[in-house]
Amino acid sequence: MRAVVLTKVGPPEVLRVQERPDPTVGAGEIRIAVRAAGINFADTMARIGMYPDAPKVPCVLGYEVAGDVESVGEGVEGLGEGDRVIAATRFNGQAELVTVPADQVMPLPKKVSYEEGAAFPVNYGTAYAALVIMGGLKASERVLIHAAAGGVGISATQIAKGIGAEIFGTASASKHDAIRAQGVDHPIDYRTADFEEEVLRITGSQGVDVILDALGPTSFRKDYRLLRDGGRLIMYGASELQTGSGKRDVMGALRSVARMPLATMPWWKSLGVMNENKGVFGLNMLSWWDREGNLDRVTQPLLEAFGKGELRPVVAEAFPFDRAPDAHRFIEERRNTGKVVLVP
Repeated sequence: MRAVVLTKVGPPEVLRVQERPDPTVGAGEIRIAVRAAGINFADTMARIGMYPDAPKVPCVLGYEVAGDVESVGEGVEGLGEGDRVIAATRFNGQAELVTVPADQVMPLPKKVSYEEGAAFPVNYGTAYAALVIMGGLKASERVLIHAAAGGVGISATQIAKGIGAEIFGTASASKHDAIRAQGVDHPIDYRTADFEEEVLRITGSQGVDVILDALGPTSFRKDYRLLRDGGRLIMYGASELQTGSGKRDVMGALRSVARMPLATMPWWKSLGVMNENKGVFGLNMLSWWDREGNLDRVTQPLLEAFGKGELRPVVAEAFPFDRAPDAHRFIEERRNTGKVVLVP
């Protein structure tokens, strides 16, 4: 089979399409002929050597796929060859074939394309875990979604809109029409305005109830200040550790990491936190997956709305495997509105 292989740590050009052995199919497993594979922030971080959970190079990245069941292992019921499916994968998804445990496979609704399907498991699962399970977002509450034009940002916006929340979203000005179309009530241009000042201005200094932030750590302190009583901050990434050049900025990363302990809630501030009535959550979907064994708790509640088209992934662009380096640059340069996927 052909696969996009991370040959070594480095710039996008280290991604090469190579021939690899077809994965085997064991009992309780399903092998999928991949039609589209999602690219996540973890993939771009793994490429530059700054994602500790990544497999050793050379390796195949990819957390989620959409495709057709190619074969099933002993004991698998309910799915057969040719069925359209989506699945979460523990890497290895950016290949023509991938084998996964059957309990990680979900039917792909008929009206949903493969490219859209590859944008569902991780993005929507992350958004649901952050907004609903950790954030407890309710109707009429205010939520601030950073990077609202990204894959998780759009997923979170759609979920928050369904809940009935008032939505604030940060994105560059050129993407404001797109995020408004998804449900953002108050777009904020993070490049020309201070998002903290804008949120306070719009809310009359009241702040918001829930914040989703994958940017930090620079923004975490501002987020925390914006929370009103009972507010919840969910931190699920640190994209500022990565430069737009696609290179590993070690010194920049070290500076950002050094700010982490002081970004939100230092250990000596425990009494202050109790008095302020605020909460801070950290979210790592790979750790979640490790402990629960699957992503059912964050994907199953969304399947009905996904099937009805009430949740509809937005695909920014689909790149062929041979253009995987271009896809990574597209993401790193913040040019995407929605999910970026690879197709064989």
